[in-house]
Amino acid sequence: MKRIIFICTGNTCRSPMAMAFFNGFACLEPPEFDYEASSAGLAVSKNAASSENAVLAMKDPWSIDISSHRPHLLSEEEVAEATLLLTMTLSHKHYILSMFPGAYQKVYTLKEYAYGKPGSMENENIASVTADIADPYGSSLWAYKLCAVEIGQAVEKLVEKLKNS
Repeated sequence: MKRIIFICTGNTCRSPMAMAFFNGFACLEPPEFDYEASSAGLAVSKNAASSENAVLAMKDPWSIDISSHRPHLLSEEEVAEATLLLTMTLSHKHYILSMFPGAYQKVYTLKEYAYGKPGSMENENIASVTADIADPYGSSLWAYKLCAVEIGQAVEKLVEKLKNS
């Protein structure tokens, strides 16, 4: 089984949403699509839980329940075992590379991997102009829903790319 780890700061909203989308899409694929996703954070608070607005944003309209997700800190073992490490921002990517320089061949931002390099000719949509997915933490439910749409589109593109590789 190939493992993808989605990574954000606190592992309370963006990376759990990406993980849930990916695993949902992966379940629809034939058994040959041998990928599984998890998520982790780079600065996880003790006793943290999924953001309430992230839970609500995933519930409606997608009926995806991430309420049982418990944030955890990215570990050296996870980095070693992962096939891909997909971050939500370039700063997350740079931090991982500073901590785990040997992982350079498998660390990308989600949008960079899904759409190609920001600003490149292979980009297909305006959402791919920047490599970052903005952090909605502390924002309105609407901001979380917009973030979820952006993540869902990138993850759908990611699954298509993995199927064709």
